[in-house]
Amino acid sequence: MRCRRRSGSRRLKLPGRRRAVDRGLLLAAGVVGAVLLAGYLDAVFSAGSSNGHRFGTLVDQHGQVFARQSASHSLKLVAFGFTQCPEVCPTTLSKMHRVLEALGPTAGSLASLFVTVDPVHDTPAALELYTAMFDTRIVGITGSGDEVRAFASTYGVFPPGEQPAGMGEAIGHSPLLYLLGADNELLAAYRPALSAESIAADISTRQARAAVRN
Repeated sequence: MRCRRRSGSRRLKLPGRRRAVDRGLLLAAGVVGAVLLAGYLDAVFSAGSSNGHRFGTLVDQHGQVFARQSASHSLKLVAFGFTQCPEVCPTTLSKMHRVLEALGPTAGSLASLFVTVDPVHDTPAALELYTAMFDTRIVGITGSGDEVRAFASTYGVFPPGEQPAGMGEAIGHSPLLYLLGADNELLAAYRPALSAESIAADISTRQARAAVRN
């Protein structure tokens, strides 16, 4: 999905006060997403669960290397996007907030990440301000353009041939929420049409199974 940057004069409103996104836009996004994303998602899943990519030197919104933190080895709910995205990213992060609310106490064992696809503009400080508008539990992740692209491309986030963000007004990226395992293997990819409650129920089931195994 290709998103055009918000103009500098447009102020992003907090999720609770945002006007409802036009239903026609959401329907169109869902249809386009279903067509464009199905193929590469099949390829990603068919590659096997060992295809998770390491975070390397990607840093969180406090400038700390994420791979060195305990959260990097836990179950992770991940969104990819950028802070100047006008509609898709606010909608996705609002849903991530609702997922965390629906999970209740078990949300504490889930790392919730927003990985920028615009590392040129999305500094750690910018990510911290942005993610806090949706949920303070969501952690922004950024790094060099090459490393962001290497990580995101593992999960089919960029359309074929897409360049790292920051090189144009329109930025292509996936609108999905991704569930990654302890080794960053892809466990699930949740489409925009799926409700926050359904996503939370799936995560809860996986958490319960993991608890039994451990």
